[in-house]
Amino acid sequence: MERDRLGTVWAGLALIGLGIAFVVAQLVGWDRIWPLFLVLGGLGFLASYLLTGAKDEGLVFLGVAALLVGLFFFGFSLGFWEWSQLGQLWPVFPLIGGVAFVALFFAQRTRDVGTLGVGCAAFIVGIAGLAITYGLVASEIWRFWPLLLILIGIISLVGGLLRVARRQ
Repeated sequence: MERDRLGTVWAGLALIGLGIAFVVAQLVGWDRIWPLFLVLGGLGFLASYLLTGAKDEGLVFLGVAALLVGLFFFGFSLGFWEWSQLGQLWPVFPLIGGVAFVALFFAQRTRDVGTLGVGCAAFIVGIAGLAITYGLVASEIWRFWPLLLILIGIISLVGGLLRVARRQ
């Protein structure tokens, strides 16, 4: 019974959200408003995780990723950045992935260190990419990127060893 009522509430909220999105699109144009669907989808995934008893951690990853990608694309559709700048802003995508993996780590019941390691590695790649792209770090330093692989390997190894030690 409770699940039926919750489904009805979600359906109502979804219709209200879509209605608002379509009204705003009519006023400002689809070319400016389309990232709203990613933002709303991300918020929907996060709300579903928080409000349902299932607690599927994957909803956190999808929710955070969709929300942040939608907000990033709003920067283009609203004119903060030009689409031609996407070649310079590519490091934002690993940053978003890193934040989504870290959020997934905190949502997990059994905190998998490997998930945190992947999140941190992606975050480091994004920060390093932005720093190099915008000339904050000499590009010669980038030739040491294999050290990042070593760091990821160490984090993965430690995570695996901790899991093995926990089982014994």
